[in-house]
Formats: sequence, C-alpha cells, structure tokens
Amino acid sequence: MTIPHSIPTVIGVDIGQRSIKAAQLAAAGDCYRVLALALVPRPEPEQQTAPADVLALKNVLKRQGFRGRDLVLAAPEKPLLRAALQLPAKVAGAPVEQIIRMELSRLHNVPPDSFEMAYWELRAANGSKPMIQALAVGCPHAVANPLLDLFEDAGFRVVALDVRTAAAARACGPLILPAPQITALVDLGWRSSSLLFVCGPSLIYERPLDGVFLAELADRLSEAFGIPLEAACQIINTVGLTAETGAGQMDRESLEAIRKHLNSHFDRLLEELKVPLSYVNHHFSGEGVKRLLLLGGSAAVPQLAAHCQDRLGLEVRTAGPSDLVESPPELLAKATNPALTVAVGLAQFREA
Repeated sequence: MTIPHSIPTVIGVDIGQRSIKAAQLAAAGDCYRVLALALVPRPEPEQQTAPADVLALKNVLKRQGFRGRDLVLAAPEKPLLRAALQLPAKVAGAPVEQIIRMELSRLHNVPPDSFEMAYWELRAANGSKPMIQALAVGCPHAVANPLLDLFEDAGFRVVALDVRTAAAARACGPLILPAPQITALVDLGWRSSSLLFVCGPSLIYERPLDGVFLAELADRLSEAFGIPLEAACQIINTVGLTAETGAGQMDRESLEAIRKHLNSHFDRLLEELKVPLSYVNHHFSGEGVKRLLLLGGSAAVPQLAAHCQDRLGLEVRTAGPSDLVESPPELLAKATNPALTVAVGLAQFREA
C-alpha cells in the first residue's frame, strides 16, 4: 500500500551502548510507512556520547535516504529521575504538574528547576481510595544540555528528548490490545532492560529489569569459548534457543553448550517477569496481561518469543518495525530488527 500525500517525519535517534539506531517514516495522518532505517556502530562502544558518534550518524544518514535535519532523541536512561506517585484526589483541578514536580524534586533531592519533566496519569488500582496516580520522569538539565549541544553543533535541530518507554509504547500501538486487556512490553537492551504495562492507550506500570542483559550473556559465551565479543553476539543472534534454528558449521557438542547458556540466561529473565506480571494482574482493573511484546536487541534471538510463550502461558510476539508499520521490500531486512523499534517510536513523536 502506498500512502498518498505523505510527508517525512522527524528522524528518531536511539543511542545505545554499542550502536545508534535511526528511523524516519513517511506519514499521512496516523498512517506510517518506513522511509529509512539505520543501525550505526558506535566508534567507542559503551562510552558517553561524543562528537565522533554524531559524525558517524551524520555520515550514514546522508547515504541511506534520510531527509531533513530534525531529530527526536531518546533521553539517556540512567540519569533520569523517576517516581511513581499517589496524590490525594482533592488536588484535581489544582496545578497537578507543579505538585508532581515538587514531589520529584523532593524524592531525588534536586532543585525543582533543574530538570525537564513529563508525567502520565495511571488507571486507578483495584480497591484503592480515590487518588491521582502518576508516573513521573525528569531529565536533568546537566544531562540534556551537553547532549543537545553535540547534535546542534553538528547542524541538527533537536525537536525533543523523549523517554524510551513512551517511544516504545507509541511504536507498538498496532500490537497493543484494546482495553480492558493489558499488554506488556519488554525492552531488552545491551546493558539495560525495562518492563512496561499498558491498558489500551494508558500506561499503567513500569519497572527496570535488573541483571538480565545481553552484555552478560555475550561476555559469558566469549569467555567460555575463547572467542571475540562480536563473534559471541553473532552466535547469539544465529543459533537460537532450540534445535530448529540454524546451526551453521558448529558441532553438536558446541551447539548444546551454547543453547544451555542461552536457555539459562532467558529463563532468569522469565523468572524476573513473574512477580510484576502477577502484581499487575492482581492490582489493576481490566482483564489481566494477555499479550507480551519483545523489542530491543535481545528480542532478535531466534525462538525467544516461542520460548517465552511456552513458559509464561500467554501470547508473546516480537515487535520489530515491520510488525508495526508498512515497510518497503528493500528495507525489510532492517525492518525486522526489533532493536530499531524505539527509533520508530521516536520518529512518531509529534509536538503538542
């Protein structure tokens, strides 16, 4: 399907530990089509974002069909100020945003004018007293300003800094079940992972997933088999969790050892998911969690969705760009990569 009278969106840029993901869509109203996608290796992996990263991205954007210079960046995750807040309902109609800002300031012991803030009002929990429930997140100016300067000095215009969880939910909209069913999103990164629950269009709960990272698995394989880290990453994304996926030239003994590492790693992830899944099913109104979506670099591991579905007893799907928006044939190889999903959500950002 061709979207008539479409215009290019902003370029969504998601800076990871090892790579920079970029996406731009063609938009006509609420209809989107992939215009360009890029995954750029960082010159110095796992370091603070530097001019070399911006230059590498700029060179790739020129070659791969991106248009314009307007960007939406994912805010760095670790420095963000987060809080789940409950406020008395009597503040309704009062300056709620100001109250939430002061609470976020108090909880993190920072001046209230030292950060930019966004918040989402949540659905009321079962049996709770009338309350305003909100998730709030702040990005310190000391973090945001140097990052914005890097891109603007290179000739870009940064339209906004967005939150990864908000971008992930936005991108996954076509696969999010209608309320009152709840959809879980698991964003599996290199050294950070997060879990997000949405009920229809409403974000209801989020939490980080500690200690179950792709970097840990890659390091373990690298040490066990005496291979470079890049080779370990390639193996993870090729071998998969079952004998149904590609074996290449590996012998049976090596394959069994690799799959043992993979299954052990992702079984730990599933164990960590059980408590928040149970919590959301019992504490939030609706029909409970009916679908789980996997995105991020680790979500590309062959058979991971099927493995999670068997263990959790609910529908599990991988959410790559091609599962969410129309993708032209020449970009399908990139568009199946769930590492690019957050960048697609960033590209869908619209200024109020």
